[in-house]
Amino acid sequence: MTSSFLALTSDNVRAMAGPVSDERADALRAAYHVAFGDAELPVPVEAIATDLLGLKVSESEDLEVSGMLLPPERQIWVNAREGVPRRRFTLAHELGHWVCQHLEGKTAPIYCRAADVQLKPSAADRTFEREANVFAAELLMPEASVREEWPRSATVSELAVHFEVSSEAMSWRLYSYGLVPRPKP
Repeated sequence: MTSSFLALTSDNVRAMAGPVSDERADALRAAYHVAFGDAELPVPVEAIATDLLGLKVSESEDLEVSGMLLPPERQIWVNAREGVPRRRFTLAHELGHWVCQHLEGKTAPIYCRAADVQLKPSAADRTFEREANVFAAELLMPEASVREEWPRSATVSELAVHFEVSSEAMSWRLYSYGLVPRPKP
């Protein structure tokens, strides 16, 4: 990973241009494939969490957040009311918190709510959430695979189905590579 990624702040995140990746996501995906040899796509995010990292993944319809990581319990919860693509991204995002923050010493539970990252969050909160999102995007939609599959796909939606992610997530990923115009919010 480049040192520029480690030095992200809320100000320079907005000014950053071009693709953003996380070598830790690539390394995690590669370690899983060496150990278990499953198909490359779609990325088996739940198996990476459970089989490779030894984390427990649970779903609940009563969850008031998209996902949460409970590091001392080695547990990730995802909201069962959300669609499969959203749950996969949430799980990958929580794995990002596990790898990027917990394994580097942050042990407090991490709850991912829109309000935590949108309504006056601290610079650290924004950095942690951005880091987890970049990790999740790289884990589920590796740059080389996206670039290889994009010309074969008729639409963004078709490519999203291939990777088992939302069309919105795939649109932003393609945009980060300069392959499509900026998605509308």
